[in-house]
Amino acid sequence: MQTPLDDLLDQTRDALVIGNLAALAELAPRVGALAESLPQVDQPTAERLRRKADRNARLLQAATRGVRAAQQRFRDISAGASLVTYDSRGRRETLTGASVRMPRRV
Repeated sequence: MQTPLDDLLDQTRDALVIGNLAALAELAPRVGALAESLPQVDQPTAERLRRKADRNARLLQAATRGVRAAQQRFRDISAGASLVTYDSRGRRETLTGASVRMPRRV
């Protein structure tokens, strides 16, 4: 039995996948209100709703990590000129300011 909460959870998933933050802001209170007023449901319906809610929670966590990474990248860029390189072992090294020199050919 498909419930209105199923539909909202699916809409929330879609908004998370495409990064529609405005839709998420609108959907969140509706999902919360509908979840609070949800009548007694059978076991399969409850499990389906839980799976959808868990899926959305994982997507939201991933989206949050992405936003934080983007914020950090903007901070790095605005901090000044730097060059990020990786050595043969994959270790990150940041070269900044005077240490960033392009080789010259003679």
